[in-house]
Amino acid sequence: MTRAFHGERGSFALMLAIATSLTTAKGTVEIVYPPYLAGYGYSLSLIGFLTSVIAFLQLFSRVPAGVAYRAHRAQRQYAIALVLFAATIGGFAFAQGHGVAIAALSALHGLAFGALGTLGLALAIDLSGGRRAGPAMAWYTAAISTGYALGSLIGGSLAETIGMAQTLAIIAVLPLLAAGAVFALPSLAGAPQVFDRGTGVRGLLAAGARLDSRVWLAVVIVLYLNVQRDALDTFFPIFGPTVGISFAVVGVLRAIKSGAGVFMRLTIAVLLHAVDYRRVTLIAVVALAAGTFVVPMTSSVVVLGAIFIVLGLCGGVLRATSAANIAELRSEGRDVGLASGVYNMGLDIGGIIGPALGGAIASVVGIGSMFQIVAIGSFAAWLVVALSSATTREAAGLAKRHTIGPAATTGGEHRG
Repeated sequence: MTRAFHGERGSFALMLAIATSLTTAKGTVEIVYPPYLAGYGYSLSLIGFLTSVIAFLQLFSRVPAGVAYRAHRAQRQYAIALVLFAATIGGFAFAQGHGVAIAALSALHGLAFGALGTLGLALAIDLSGGRRAGPAMAWYTAAISTGYALGSLIGGSLAETIGMAQTLAIIAVLPLLAAGAVFALPSLAGAPQVFDRGTGVRGLLAAGARLDSRVWLAVVIVLYLNVQRDALDTFFPIFGPTVGISFAVVGVLRAIKSGAGVFMRLTIAVLLHAVDYRRVTLIAVVALAAGTFVVPMTSSVVVLGAIFIVLGLCGGVLRATSAANIAELRSEGRDVGLASGVYNMGLDIGGIIGPALGGAIASVVGIGSMFQIVAIGSFAAWLVVALSSATTREAAGLAKRHTIGPAATTGGEHRG
């Protein structure tokens, strides 16, 4: 028993290393890609368009990857996606700015990374067995966040030292190594039942309708988080100087928020060993809404610093605990492949609509009022979903916890 336990921990630790290497590569590409294109004479509008293509196709690939996921072939699926991802990064290095090649590589890059996010979460959940969902997903999201931070540092320093194309060529090795490491993971038995996800669009819609209500709660949490975060990140640099806050201070406040988020992602696993993640989620949701609401009510740098720390901590909490809602489904015999795809779509959609929604509201009522409307509206949307069923009320920390078990019939829920 002890040997098996330590074996599971070792396998999950290897999965964390693979996830970190993946997002290190992605973080490097994100910082190098725009100046790489600019160096070949691409206009700002075209750079923005190609970046949007990557984001759109990343979103587009989420659910298909979740539908295709099968635990018994997860290693092969994940390794193939990693190789394709590495090929796109290496391809940029040798494309020499040629338009057709750049467009094709950008499209494949988005498809590959979107699939990797979905497959990786489902694979991590299966490796953990769905046990201690809160701490397991805290470690997993911390690994992702750490990789992005490392990618930013590595990408910037390497590009300045050896050049953009050379940096991309070197960093492409990381996902290739990760693809090899995937086969060191143990074979997976998967969840205790096989899921009928149907065929075609109609079958996919029917499978989506059968998803556990906690999936939709997790989706609305990340939508809630990303809409507020991206609206604030986009428009606070414009709002700050209008109330006497310099651009330098705006930068410091954003760094404080990011640092608090990274700190929480790296430490929340310990917290969730002692505290039920549902209660932590409830506190973080309320605190995030309150913090965003009061941002325009003060111009004190000290007070804003405290608010931005709270916002960063809440972001770190919600990213981990929302994933825990998905992870918990595995031990109950539910479909984590499709759930992972839908959940990751929520991450993408929140990032896309946050700035657009914020801009539309701000153009009517002003930036300060927009922060408050977004805070109230996002919280209200979360509350509606959280109160929609007994299962979601429990998962949201709004009811006394009971055991949520696997359904006796397809798509149903019962309590013990």
